[in-house]
Amino acid sequence: MESQNKIIENIRLTTLKIHEEYPELIDDMTEVSKTFLSDTKNGTNNKKLKGYLDSLDGIIETYKKEQ
Repeated sequence: MESQNKIIENIRLTTLKIHEEYPELIDDMTEVSKTFLSDTKNGTNNKKLKGYLDSLDGIIETYKKEQ
């Protein structure tokens, strides 16, 4: 399994990608972030971080398919 630092770095890079390449997805990204934050009130772990990263990647992939 990936280290927590690696997952966090991938989240950062994916977030930057959305801001730079797909600014129209920022509202969707914000909603995913809110869900993630509410889900991590009792702490976070690699599984939750990976799920968040997968959700961000999913937003991009869904958008690409619709174009």
